[in-house]
Amino acid sequence: MQQHITRAEQANLIAGHAVAYATAYLDGRHTAQQLADNADRLFLDLLVIETAETSAFLVPVQLLAVTMMQTARQARTSPSGEEGRLDSQAVAAYDRLDRWQSVMGSIVDLVCHESRQLKKD
Repeated sequence: MQQHITRAEQANLIAGHAVAYATAYLDGRHTAQQLADNADRLFLDLLVIETAETSAFLVPVQLLAVTMMQTARQARTSPSGEEGRLDSQAVAAYDRLDRWQSVMGSIVDLVCHESRQLKKD
């Protein structure tokens, strides 16, 4: 017997994937390149699943995907300091990366909250 899941259930599954991708990077289990690859995959998934039924729920997931891309970009362009010394540009780059990681963590919390709310409704 074949079972089909609803669009809302599919959207919730994609939200779970997005949270898993982001937290894997934030926990140090994935590299910036893996984060970017996962964000690309997530964008494709979001294109397929978005309907009137799921569009409102998917806004935080879309925000997370954009934040994942920006964080990966910042991480890949952050310069490495020579002999342990960082110039002011390198410090500013690391500060930007830290802010993007903080935003990504906050949006992960938002997606989790919205997902729990969807299950209640």
